[in-house]
Amino acid sequence: MPEAPDASDLSIERFELEGANVFCARLIGTHRLKDSLVNAQRLAERVVRENRDAVILDYSQCQLEHKLEEFIRVGDLFVRHMPAHVRFSYVYHASNMMHAAYMTKTLFKAGFQARAFGNWDDAERFARGIE
Repeated sequence: MPEAPDASDLSIERFELEGANVFCARLIGTHRLKDSLVNAQRLAERVVRENRDAVILDYSQCQLEHKLEEFIRVGDLFVRHMPAHVRFSYVYHASNMMHAAYMTKTLFKAGFQARAFGNWDDAERFARGIE
């Protein structure tokens, strides 16, 4: 049976950092706006339910199909639903660096600790509160 035209090839690896209250999601494949909105809502609910201190979102193996302007909806969702103490680390690829920069700027303006990184190690240190 052929795949539906709007089917997603996105996979998400979910895990936590050893020895830290940090939830991690590594997104692999094509990420569409409708996926972002659903995943952002689920992430916010999980962070609240599990009382997480930080989140690492790894977009380094992800292609974002939505426009930068559309990302405002995802950022607004996080601002409305995430606890103010949560630290956000974004790991980006050169192709989606502007998305990560935009998201961290949106979160930072709302009072969150948020930064974008070109590598995992720096993102992990920030999420753990080691700067």
